[in-house]
Amino acid sequence: MYFLMPQWQGSPSARAMQIAEGAELLREDLPASALREVPVPLEAGDAMGTPVARLSSLIRARESARTALEPALADGRTPIIVGGDCATSLAGLEAAARSVERLAVLWFDAHADMQHPSTSPSGSASGMTLRHALGDGSDDLAARPAIAADRLTLVGVREVDPEEEDELQRRGIAVVRVDAAADDPEGLRSAILDRISGADGLYVHVDLDVLDPADFGSVHAPVPFGLSVAQLTGAVRAAVAAVPLAGAAICEFAPADRNRAAEDLPTVLRTLAALTSGGRS
Repeated sequence: MYFLMPQWQGSPSARAMQIAEGAELLREDLPASALREVPVPLEAGDAMGTPVARLSSLIRARESARTALEPALADGRTPIIVGGDCATSLAGLEAAARSVERLAVLWFDAHADMQHPSTSPSGSASGMTLRHALGDGSDDLAARPAIAADRLTLVGVREVDPEEEDELQRRGIAVVRVDAAADDPEGLRSAILDRISGADGLYVHVDLDVLDPADFGSVHAPVPFGLSVAQLTGAVRAAVAAVPLAGAAICEFAPADRNRAAEDLPTVLRTLAALTSGGRS
């Protein structure tokens, strides 16, 4: 089941509202019978005296997502959150962690999203998403329950702050770099399957900036030398074929205009198709 969550308040971009506009375009191509909407505040919100920008709206949006996901989970449906910034993954991660004892998490992203609120240069929640998912960071956003660091794998990350690198190493979090798959088309899938082996369920987060800018341009923070569309969708298909999907999110679809959207929307739909190829949704 798809949950359209046009949250933009977690983005650091001056053009963050393009994320909400991208969500509206996605709505047109998703089946109405399998689509639910997550109400998101219209206003930016405020930091509530914390280092997290727009925190008040982010808290309200996550509570809306928790409420929206409950009936689907009760019916045994797999929630796939689409149309927002990276922080929209938090509610889905919490739900998956509650329902799956040994949850593996695949984090496809050009960025580590491991910034701490106290040292984040932007204060944006998107850059702190994994830190919160691990139960750290702001008390208002820290996941309950948290995901396990030893079952988390970052895939395609290539822009990491020194503090984030230190935190990844301290926690022993696995990272599959883009260059691991460059010379061996099967290398990426093999590395991912090794990482999720033995899991009872799988959560897949896809920030579309994990893709190479030559393949996909509708993001705010493109980073060169990313995955190809074929590498991303092939890896996702292999993962959901090996381990049941417990939840997912596709984030940061931010086309600059309708022409750009028309060019890149098929890639988003291909990624959704890969996520649902395991059969349960």
